[in-house]
Amino acid sequence: MMDAMDAPLSRLAAILGHPVIAALAPDEGPLWAAVSTSGPPTRVRVAWVDPESGEVRARVSCPPGVPSRWRPIVGAVVHLFDGAKAIDQLFVGRLAAEAQAALPLLAEEATPAATPAGPDGVVVIRLAPTSMLLGIDAIGPGDEPVGRLDRSGMAELDTSGGQVSGRLGSGHGMAAGIGHGRWLDDMESATFEVGYAVVLPEWLPAGFRRSRPRIEPDLSYPFGPMAVIVTWDGPDSQRVLLRQTVAPLASPDPGGALARPVEINGSEGVLRGRRVFVTIVWQTATRAFGVQVQRMENAEDVATRVARSIPVDE
Repeated sequence: MMDAMDAPLSRLAAILGHPVIAALAPDEGPLWAAVSTSGPPTRVRVAWVDPESGEVRARVSCPPGVPSRWRPIVGAVVHLFDGAKAIDQLFVGRLAAEAQAALPLLAEEATPAATPAGPDGVVVIRLAPTSMLLGIDAIGPGDEPVGRLDRSGMAELDTSGGQVSGRLGSGHGMAAGIGHGRWLDDMESATFEVGYAVVLPEWLPAGFRRSRPRIEPDLSYPFGPMAVIVTWDGPDSQRVLLRQTVAPLASPDPGGALARPVEINGSEGVLRGRRVFVTIVWQTATRAFGVQVQRMENAEDVATRVARSIPVDE
């Protein structure tokens, strides 16, 4: 698999202390890139190892990702540095069952071949250290693309062995806000545009007026399902916002100090914020939702009641 069928997997596993599902031989030098997974939630890990000396130069654990029919590939770009010089660049990700290979899109004339998925849908692609990766196509049956992950949606991780730096990809989660998109005239138009039934809360604060619906693409998945945003405005710039799209999301909620668990009609959600500004994010079997309440003294109670009034999947 991954041009490294002869890799010393058992030796690498013994050094790292966990199973290794694939390894990439070095283009030069002694360091193999050993690939494994951990979780749940599932993370793909890569370690650069010298199998002869037993040295582990660096380890990187990528953010957890959930590939699905709607978002068929998740992943990260990982760089290994020697001082200020990048000496290795890998795309490390996972493919959904609907895909069988991944094809990188580069900002150069090179035309790389598709890389087949391995165990657990894991795919690892070695790129030249100076190559610019623009995106990754997930390739399905018939060698046809079934979805694309844009570079903006990939995490970027850099390491020289001492520490790891970088950023998370954009658009993987469910930000309960308004971004790039366009307004439509009515809910019927929104449903037609996005291709799934839009559901609305059955309770809202008295006197709030609903806006026109808005549809927004996912920056990470330019050909994936769009989100629908609806807002309700009240006095003194008070607002309730509902954002929804097709579940599952590509990234689990990262948690954090201000995140608190909340139950929404049998689903686990995450509540953030305090006092006058609160968001709740959760997902059901078919939908992911984000509710935002702002400029209201009882924002947490309002957000929870709005969220729980949204009909459950049948």
